[in-house]
Amino acid sequence: MPQVIRIWAMLKVPFILLFGLLSIGASRAHADVAPLYATQPATPTATIAATAPAINSPIDDNKISMPQIFLSDFYFQPEIRAIEGAKGGVDPLAWYLGAKTNFASWVDFQVSVGASSLLFRPTWAPVQTIGPIAVIDALATLHTLIGDVYAGQTLVPWGLEGQTKETQMWLPRDLLFENGAFPLRDVGVGMRTELNGFFMNIMAHNGEGADSGDVDNRMFFTTQWGFLGPANSTFGISATAGRVAAPLITSEEHIRGGNTFFGFNIFGLGLQAEGSYLQYITAPQTIDTFAWHVDLEHPITSHINFIGRYEQYNPNTRMTSNIQTRAYAGGEYHSKDNSSRLFLFAVQNQFSETSGPGNQLQLAWRLSPPQ
Repeated sequence: MPQVIRIWAMLKVPFILLFGLLSIGASRAHADVAPLYATQPATPTATIAATAPAINSPIDDNKISMPQIFLSDFYFQPEIRAIEGAKGGVDPLAWYLGAKTNFASWVDFQVSVGASSLLFRPTWAPVQTIGPIAVIDALATLHTLIGDVYAGQTLVPWGLEGQTKETQMWLPRDLLFENGAFPLRDVGVGMRTELNGFFMNIMAHNGEGADSGDVDNRMFFTTQWGFLGPANSTFGISATAGRVAAPLITSEEHIRGGNTFFGFNIFGLGLQAEGSYLQYITAPQTIDTFAWHVDLEHPITSHINFIGRYEQYNPNTRMTSNIQTRAYAGGEYHSKDNSSRLFLFAVQNQFSETSGPGNQLQLAWRLSPPQ
């Protein structure tokens, strides 16, 4: 019961705002008019970049009916790794289960629960004990003539990887999210839309990360703009601005930054590149953080793909920093429908000043819906 109360406290404000919009959407719904659905920035499944989620066909009957709850998504990925120095072992299972329900063609609700390690909360997130299982996504979406209006806990529109679900990832989350420089998921309200290849996603969110209420009474505003072009290409920008205050930190901090991304897939060759710059401004100092990565994928056979990545994370560009560099080289074997995948990577870790994790060998098996 305490867990249920905490989840409701976290999500009640976004859902109250959405329910106000539902009454407007219900009055405007018409059986002869199909809503304009949003499209996420994406490249085809053959490339490393995010793949656009399938869009469900509109329901012919716009009247509210008894909803049917169905399993909409699942993800299971056990992983083992060997680390230099005779270290390593089995990682905690990464998993989630997602369910969805439709009341009508213009509104749906979806929720997923799974391993809390998938949340990737920012470093300033409230200090609280999170168990091994957490709410991953909890989202209500209103489909309107101009786009999708959504509220709840979901992925923040930051770059390509920030909008890529775990089932569509070819590689682990990059160093930006791994180091907690920006929230991967958060609680808020937003709108996304697409027209003639141009897409937009705007979100107002707490900025404190998933599975958390608005502790400091401050907000973030994050936007994403881009274009889906020829040669299965996608490119665009993201921008954010927000504040973090007590009791999360001692002095109020202003956070702002931008992200640029680009990806394509030509004759099976897939490439994705993106860079993020974030500035953390407080009274005594300003810290600039920069992270970037380039991913490459190319099919070797109909079931085997080569995958590589090179990435860097610089936590403070204004002074001599402990720059972290990581390189992946390996491949992926997949079933015909991509529901079963086996990943094998050799990983090189390097720090500019201090010693860090040793080089690794990672083996992972993934089970997810067919693509």
